[in-house]
Amino acid sequence: MLRSVFVSVLFTFASFAVASPASAQMSHGSDYKAQGSDYKGPDSKGEPKLRMSDQPKLHAAIAAGGEPIVAKVLGVVCEFCSTAMNKTFGKRDDVAAVYVDLDESTLNLVLKPGETITDKALRKAVKKSGYKVDKIERGPDLTQG
Repeated sequence: MLRSVFVSVLFTFASFAVASPASAQMSHGSDYKAQGSDYKGPDSKGEPKLRMSDQPKLHAAIAAGGEPIVAKVLGVVCEFCSTAMNKTFGKRDDVAAVYVDLDESTLNLVLKPGETITDKALRKAVKKSGYKVDKIERGPDLTQG
């Protein structure tokens, strides 16, 4: 009798453990959309796509022929963080516009026409500011909502 009760409890627990992640994921997805997020769907790795912030100085630099770059930066949470990266990238001769979006934890750059920066150099400059880059995306599709 004790064995059958134990098996019954174990079976119930196992069923709950297997069902919970799926139901939790569905619930999370529903809550995410209900919050009015700007989420644009996952990229090929299942991660949300990065998007250029809607700032006039960024749009002007892109219209002038600059290359847009968005980097997801870990640990960017306050104005001090923003100031550190603006200072680092504002000094660079190859950068036409810079904006740190604290809500999205992203560094938005537009390079001057004809200028380039490697991912390695970008990561190094962000590290100099005291942060770490998680992901970098480039190109005109960053401005499309």
